[in-house]
Amino acid sequence: MINKKNILLRDSHRWMVFSLIALIYLFVYFHRVSTSVIAQDILKAFNVNATALGFMSSMYFYLYAFEQPLVGYFTDRLGARRVIAYCTLAAAAGCFMFALAPGIGWASAGRALIGIGVGGVYVPAVKAFSQWFRRNEFATMVGLLLAVGNFGAVVATTPLAWAANNWGWRISFHIIGWISLALAGGAFFLIKDFNGSGATVKDEHISEPAETGSKEIPFYRVLISFQFWILAVIFFGVYGIVMTFQGLWATPYLMAALETDRISASRLNMLIPMGFIVGAPLFGRLSDRIFKSKVQVIILLLAILTLSWAGILFGMELGTLSVFLILFFMGIATGGFISILWAHIRETVPARILGSVSGLLNPAPFLGVAVFQVLTGSLIDRGRLIDGAYLPGAYKSSFMLCFLVSCACFILSFFLKEQKSRSASRSFIR
Repeated sequence: MINKKNILLRDSHRWMVFSLIALIYLFVYFHRVSTSVIAQDILKAFNVNATALGFMSSMYFYLYAFEQPLVGYFTDRLGARRVIAYCTLAAAAGCFMFALAPGIGWASAGRALIGIGVGGVYVPAVKAFSQWFRRNEFATMVGLLLAVGNFGAVVATTPLAWAANNWGWRISFHIIGWISLALAGGAFFLIKDFNGSGATVKDEHISEPAETGSKEIPFYRVLISFQFWILAVIFFGVYGIVMTFQGLWATPYLMAALETDRISASRLNMLIPMGFIVGAPLFGRLSDRIFKSKVQVIILLLAILTLSWAGILFGMELGTLSVFLILFFMGIATGGFISILWAHIRETVPARILGSVSGLLNPAPFLGVAVFQVLTGSLIDRGRLIDGAYLPGAYKSSFMLCFLVSCACFILSFFLKEQKSRSASRSFIR
């Protein structure tokens, strides 16, 4: 029988789990895009060019990506709590190293350590939510997590610009390091790992599909799935180009194209995470309650994203309202895409190995950012640099690359297959 007392305790503690993990995840996104606002400060402080800046920023994403399979493995073996706590501690150390960096090399090392630290949050969060929340709540909770994370991206725009102007970027990152240190302690001492005590397979909190022989399926079998690689390539492209734009080039580009100051440009850049905050939970909720075909929704969202990139290329001279809508809908489409994608994964992978499989997929988007930050930096370097800033035309070739990548991802999405039933969920890893 189901132990009602234990289920009641789970229902109460799961909100502690969500709240603390979400607060930590806020800083994951903060670090992801913070370079954009302090880009000119870094260029001047270390006397480097856009390629060096792109390399430094990309270190976050390379280390984040490469550790994901290990994060997934240890999440399934050690539990989400320990992985999140230890990795947040590493992120705090990276903040201090970055703030104290005497040159671009040490700044890159600090950025890499930050990447290692924050890379141990999302996959354990997905695992924890799949255990603590019901199946028909999962996409909603992932959407809410992404919304909170993108609030961190909002903090990394105008608020960080204000802090950098008033305190300097080094002091700002010292403060973030101390906050991260406190959050690491909170993760270790205030949240618990789910142990399934008092629950049966009829308990809606238990999300393990009742599949015959599923325990014999090793998680690495996913690597021979054609569907897995389609998802990985699309995730690589979509997230890579959007985060490269939002996290590195959007603010300096808007400053140059609109002839405005850093604060005003960062406010416009804020529209992307604001759109993400709307799109991720909205489409997550719709996925849990309304949508029957997640693949069709992915196709629709990628079409909207591709139109947004066309707007970046050709619509920036149509007025402030047009720029507002372009950036906002880019955020909505990206947030909705990620929520629906993870809901699709959740339906096609047994819960017992969800952490490990998520760890195999999750490197794709961050490798995408790492690759596109360097590629776009190289293309931008072909343009003119005047007083530490590039002219608007220098950005056009890099954004054309992003537009073409978005078109390719849209076309690839037509090859995704819908899962017809719960019994079909094993086909994803066969």
